[in-house]
Amino acid sequence: MKTLDARIRFTGERRQVTALFYDIVGSTELLLRSEPEKFFRSVSALHQNAETIIRKHGGFLHQRLGDGGCCFFGYPEQSEDAAESAVQASLELLHIAAGSKTKARTPFQLRIGVATGLVVFSTEGDEIVGTAPVLAARLQAEAEPNSVLVADSTVRLTRHKFDYRLVRAARLKGFEDPIALWRPQERDRSAPEASPSEERDRPIRGREKELAALSGAWHSALEGKGSPIAVVGEAGIGKSRLVGEFAGRLRQAAHETVVFQCGRRLESQPLHPFVSFLERLVEPSVLRDGDRETFMRALQASGREVDAAVADAILSFTADRSLPMSRNIRVSDPSGLAFRRKVIDAAAGILTCKAPAFPTLLIFEDVHWADDMTLELIDRLGSLAGALPILVVQTSRIRRSLAVASEIELSGLSSAAVRDLVASIWREHPPPGLSDFILDQCDGMPLYAEELAYFFQGRQPLGKSLSEWKELLRDGSVTSLNDLLSAKLAATGSARRVAQIASVIGREFNISLLIYLLEGVSRRSVDADIDRLLSEGIIERSSVTQGSFQFRHVLAQEAAYGSLLKSDRRRIHRRIADRLITEAKPSLPAAIAAWQCAEAGLHDAAARFALAAAEASVLRSAMHEASVSLELCAREVASLSRRHPERTELALSLCELQGVVASALEGEGSENARRVYSRAMQLLQKQPPAVRMNHFPVYWGWWFTAPNILTQQSRARILVADMQAVEDRETRLQSYHCGWATSFHAGEHGFCLDCVAKGLKLYDPESAVRHRAFFGGHDAKVCGLGESALAYLLLDDAGASETAINECLEWAGSIDHAGSMVHALYYAIVLRRCQSRYDDVHALGERMLALAERHGLAASQARANMYCGWAELMTSSAARGEARFKAGLLLQQQLGTDDNFSMHSDMHAQVLRRLGRPAEALATIQNAINVGRNSGQSFWLAELYRLSATLRRDLNETPSSIRRDLTRAVQIAEGQKAAWLAARAKRSLDA
Repeated sequence: MKTLDARIRFTGERRQVTALFYDIVGSTELLLRSEPEKFFRSVSALHQNAETIIRKHGGFLHQRLGDGGCCFFGYPEQSEDAAESAVQASLELLHIAAGSKTKARTPFQLRIGVATGLVVFSTEGDEIVGTAPVLAARLQAEAEPNSVLVADSTVRLTRHKFDYRLVRAARLKGFEDPIALWRPQERDRSAPEASPSEERDRPIRGREKELAALSGAWHSALEGKGSPIAVVGEAGIGKSRLVGEFAGRLRQAAHETVVFQCGRRLESQPLHPFVSFLERLVEPSVLRDGDRETFMRALQASGREVDAAVADAILSFTADRSLPMSRNIRVSDPSGLAFRRKVIDAAAGILTCKAPAFPTLLIFEDVHWADDMTLELIDRLGSLAGALPILVVQTSRIRRSLAVASEIELSGLSSAAVRDLVASIWREHPPPGLSDFILDQCDGMPLYAEELAYFFQGRQPLGKSLSEWKELLRDGSVTSLNDLLSAKLAATGSARRVAQIASVIGREFNISLLIYLLEGVSRRSVDADIDRLLSEGIIERSSVTQGSFQFRHVLAQEAAYGSLLKSDRRRIHRRIADRLITEAKPSLPAAIAAWQCAEAGLHDAAARFALAAAEASVLRSAMHEASVSLELCAREVASLSRRHPERTELALSLCELQGVVASALEGEGSENARRVYSRAMQLLQKQPPAVRMNHFPVYWGWWFTAPNILTQQSRARILVADMQAVEDRETRLQSYHCGWATSFHAGEHGFCLDCVAKGLKLYDPESAVRHRAFFGGHDAKVCGLGESALAYLLLDDAGASETAINECLEWAGSIDHAGSMVHALYYAIVLRRCQSRYDDVHALGERMLALAERHGLAASQARANMYCGWAELMTSSAARGEARFKAGLLLQQQLGTDDNFSMHSDMHAQVLRRLGRPAEALATIQNAINVGRNSGQSFWLAELYRLSATLRRDLNETPSSIRRDLTRAVQIAEGQKAAWLAARAKRSLDA
């Protein structure tokens, strides 16, 4: 009989373990470039160091795989914190790889993957089977050089220990569903927190009334009666300190606090604070690539459940775009304002979706530096605060005119509060009279009072007189808060240099860029200096960007920046600029990169970065933000030598964007927009043909902003002729687009149809998808067919007209583009209006109105109501038709978008005649005739004269005046070869 041990001898065991795979990046290439012996020693040393780290954290190096290794945690010894240990070990492995760059060793970069799961292993330990090691190996293969990727299973077990950022979701070999890829970052619990040292984190003094107001607003918000709060005051008055104290008092209650930091020189980066918030949840590449699945997963992991439409709206904003196309954008693009509103609403939805079940405090710091879209977002959130448990608090140096916001204006501290503040810093009783002396110096500014108290405490003026305290200030060259901050900085020894260089980066900075600038200084030394600056309260950990630091106050950054010689500042700026220029993807925002290059004296690079920032803003319908970057670009281009090889190209690119932005902010017919394009054309016409061809947007803008049809038609002919030699089919098509659009209005119907025929031969549906938003906001084929339908009607070719309008509507419906569908419907409405087919006009107008309302197209809503009102008045309800027509006409006049003044005036006169007001109708027609003759919009002049004759007959004017108008109508129509119009005029003349 077998023994018990023999009968139940285990052949294996199931256990949850965490697998870690590491691999040397490009080991084969490194081997080929290195001496074999040196490479072997380096790899061996790496494996030895790796094994030491793995063992230190309770792991087991199961296999060396030549250029990598397979490790397990929780095996062979079981461990409750195996997952934590594995992630910690992976981060340390990256450090040892980074530290291998010595002459004696080959420098290595590692990829590491970590995953947790159930495995089965044999008693001997020679076989381990399970998904964890397979997944860890797959994650390792997906990781970027010098990075770690962690599986969902490990993330769930270690969230309390590490911060994670979702990189993306990827389909990995052997796994059916997409796998989330998470990148870990250790929380440094030993270092000081985001606030200054404990000594400086004392309770706020003298702000009891303001804190009570904030608390009251919070309680009202919890009851669904919230309103936004604006905390206003000068720099150093304690705005952020007040809000931070209030937020700290809420820590015990279940809620979420989100801080958004607006930044100086980031006014040109639309929604920058909100995008920075998103980048704390997900890798920037996810936002740039428009990866909806990964983005929604990251939002879900943060407790935010949103619809796919919300995610799509945000990703359409953050995704990388084709920058050069921004110079072609027309303000008539119907998607612009609607797109902007959709993005703002989506951002507000993400920030408020948790609020119904989880109260939310949203803090926007330094709103005086906010971009326009961020201001819109703040206002939108404020409007939502009245119905949700949300409190929106903004701090600002300037007052904003917000009807819905409650304001807390901070003034200087009271005498009692300053004395209390000084006493709290002194710990014991300060010398008699010192508090009053500090109060007299600081005028109630808390930051100044605090720094003065520390200044004297460090010099121990115990028992000294007033004159001796003044002498201490003189000896320290202290006459202002800036002097105090500079003296405090000087007292930090070697850390001062770190602060000075950090100040050149900006208020916020990261260690990697700092070490790059401090070439030759060890990481240990830099860390020690950072600790010193933290302990002195000069800097703090960023509450916005993980792993970064920021100056505790912008005044501290300015003091550090001002303490540098201009020549030293420029050298540091130059080193930063050189790095940004050589980076494939600049590590700083384009607006900051432009400023860095400008301060470095690199005017051409500064102009390019400023253009990139402006282009990105224009593509996101952020025109005010774009104008900020363009101002910087203009200064930098003006600073370039006239012989600089890139000056002309940069100047033309600048003009292209200035024209787009001026048209958006001041109107397409604004004097500034016309001046910009005229200046650009003067420069462009001096250039060789190849350069002119590359700057078609200048031609388009020059044509589009012409003051009248006569000038526009002259420019269209130049444009068509100059673009004949262009190889790019789309550019030639768009030149014909300009030609047919103007020629119809000018009554040159033959040239119009010739342009349509030649242009549509060049039409490419795929290219049209990319260009329709940039050239008129509609599809070129839809426009050409619609224009030809009208031209054929006036030339009395009814069959060709009907064929063209049917093809126009059919094509617009097939491409499913709102702007093009509205454009097609408008052509159909105008055609049926010419034919007096009132029922068709009304039906088409209602379709156009529904589409316009759905997409927020105000100009199209105005037109639809005008035509529907006209049709109703001409056939049935005079009162309703009149009201509807007038409402549409008024909206169109307010928008300034009437590009068909002649026909709309004809309709207006018909409305007035129908209402029994022929004299007013005749005055309207006479004005339209004068405008048409002066502007060159002559296609409908014959009909205006014909209606004028009809109204004169109604008013019993002389037969000669009636005959004169009709004779003129015939002459104009025949001059345009508009046989259909000529026949109508002759019938009236013969009647």
